[in-house]
Amino acid sequence: MKIAIESNDGETINSPFDNPKGYLVFDVEDTGIKDTKYIKLQTSEKKSETVSPGKTKNINRQSFPLEDCCTIITRGMDNKHRTEFKEKGVDVFITFNTRAKDAVRAYLRERLINKPLVH
Repeated sequence: MKIAIESNDGETINSPFDNPKGYLVFDVEDTGIKDTKYIKLQTSEKKSETVSPGKTKNINRQSFPLEDCCTIITRGMDNKHRTEFKEKGVDVFITFNTRAKDAVRAYLRERLINKPLVH
């Protein structure tokens, strides 16, 4: 499962209503965080990608694949965008955490509590 978080520095969550400079994408399993990637947004149409985990990837804002992520963690989102994501099957998790890893861990705890385990 992939989780996207707006971030300007690759560690903290971007303040609501600011234009993000990039996204942190967490690849998680039930046991926790498996991999983390920071994707830096560019304003030009040019893309550059790095294959190595933990390295920065540069892509333009229009081509950011939020569809690949099943959850977006944010510190705030308007109802219009929240509804659009929910209609696409993307879960939106609002948090007061400022550190991205703390927010992912809080989301995973919440999911574990509210989603019954299959035996």
